[in-house]
Amino acid sequence: MRHTIQVVVGGVLFLAASCLGYGGFEATSTFSDVEGLNHKLDSLNQAMNGTGRFTYRSPVWWLGGHGGDFVGPVTLGGSGALSIWHHCQVDSLESRLFAVRANFEVGFPYSPNEWISVRPCLELGGNGMVVYAQTLDADSKMWFAAWNVGAAPGIELMGSLPTSSESSIGLFVKGSYFIPVSGPSWFGDKDPPAFSLRGFALQVGLRFGRTASTAAGDGLEY
Repeated sequence: MRHTIQVVVGGVLFLAASCLGYGGFEATSTFSDVEGLNHKLDSLNQAMNGTGRFTYRSPVWWLGGHGGDFVGPVTLGGSGALSIWHHCQVDSLESRLFAVRANFEVGFPYSPNEWISVRPCLELGGNGMVVYAQTLDADSKMWFAAWNVGAAPGIELMGSLPTSSESSIGLFVKGSYFIPVSGPSWFGDKDPPAFSLRGFALQVGLRFGRTASTAAGDGLEY
């Protein structure tokens, strides 16, 4: 996990330091319906004579990075993220949830002044997730994995400040909604849970980039 975070940080800093556009860090909370996952794990627990119930709750938390550049009046870029390790234990059964995601993004920024920008955007990509369950004595182990591919329309609001004559730093908030167009397709279990990462997502993050001209005049590109 530490090595993965170091790779993400290194990639973001490279994008930010280069002349290719912008890069940054982000934290995301995804508000998906987890009742189907809890129901599946409850049934596994009951098969082992357990009486408790699993209590996975939204949101699922992610940490990641992103980068991109302006191509004419639009932005083109991409992002990737890892979910924070989610753990839940009931009776003698414990479960862990882990997920990764990657997206391509196109945005349509508008800057009414050099400090504020509004950017409607559309992400296209997917995610993969693994749910692992085992008894505390590790005598019984189960896993099931799935993937989704879909689209996430959203809107972003960012405030920017110059850090030099050629660079800037921005703080952004973004809301989007992930809609699967394929999947989830489950592996490793004949009776998979009724669960996917579909739902509303809220992102906050930092963005580093170069100064550029905007449609509203000279301002901060990102």
